[in-house]
Amino acid sequence: MLGLYIHIPFCKQKCFYCNFFSEKYDTVLVDKYIDALTDYAVQFKNKKIDSIYIGGGTPSVLSLKQIQKLLQALNNIFSLSIMQEFTFELNPESTSESKLKILKNYGVNRLSIGLQSVEDKSLKFLGRIHGFKAFCTAYDMALKEGFSNINIDLIYGLPGQNMQDWEKALEKVLLLNSQHLSLYPLSIEQSTSFFETGISTNDDIQRDMYDKTIEILAENGYNHYEVSNWAKRDGESFHNSNYWRNFEYIGLGAGAAGYFERRRYKNVANVQRYINLIKNNVDLKTENEYIDDKLYKTETIILGLRLLNEGVNIDCFSAYKHYKTLSECLKDKTLKKENNKIKIAKKYVFVFNQIVSKFID
Repeated sequence: MLGLYIHIPFCKQKCFYCNFFSEKYDTVLVDKYIDALTDYAVQFKNKKIDSIYIGGGTPSVLSLKQIQKLLQALNNIFSLSIMQEFTFELNPESTSESKLKILKNYGVNRLSIGLQSVEDKSLKFLGRIHGFKAFCTAYDMALKEGFSNINIDLIYGLPGQNMQDWEKALEKVLLLNSQHLSLYPLSIEQSTSFFETGISTNDDIQRDMYDKTIEILAENGYNHYEVSNWAKRDGESFHNSNYWRNFEYIGLGAGAAGYFERRRYKNVANVQRYINLIKNNVDLKTENEYIDDKLYKTETIILGLRLLNEGVNIDCFSAYKHYKTLSECLKDKTLKKENNKIKIAKKYVFVFNQIVSKFID
């Protein structure tokens, strides 16, 4: 299994909560970026790829011509005959019928559309530059173009948002009947506008909203297969699930991370520098770590426990530290054993990070 992640680090405007690397969209800069990225990708010529995820940033901010150029290059460079899933991220304000047609023509079979909130005032608070109506228009266009596998992103636990507000939001989203939902509590990260202005959230309210979400989505036919992800039957994200299974993937683009040939790496997070390094044939990685067997098992445990139904094979806990920690977690019932699989107990999923951090040396 080998995936491909491509980072498109361009946006019209940075959202106030976002700490992903991105820069302001500039046509000339993007043209140079795509040329550099695809030049660099040639070293992986004819590699067999079974899933692609183009994320950002805002990939849909690219022009029609730029999208076509990127997708054509991927088709020329990689072997895509066994590809099962090809995801492209969109924002409502930069989605168009012509862009959707191009995506369809080049084999994209899954979309992820950033909604974040169903209320226009909340969207404005988050720094989004679209309203709920614009999202619905983009979503309807995608359905008309034949995209049946669509993920919707949503954020909960905003300051001032109560349980009634959140339940109403879920009601609206459920009417869309999407195949997949990714739901995240608002997190205040350093280097974001929210952090700088002192915005805060309430963990207890977010926990209650999470519990209510699990209940409501289960009643509406969604499988809670990963900590923050729900899907209808057979709608689980193939590409993202392979991250959590600790399978390898190539990461292309400024700020992109990758895991290839037992090395986990991260590329320089600066577009112009990224372009220059490729042009001058200089290494563009800012992190590059070999994953030995011990670290591989630790990462497999931490990532794999995110898959709530699948879990992690008990053989991964053979190291003394892992076995001792597992025994403690089984005793306090934060983890459970089913056949030869170790899974997180459902009522402790919201505190997932605290539990898995115990397995880190």
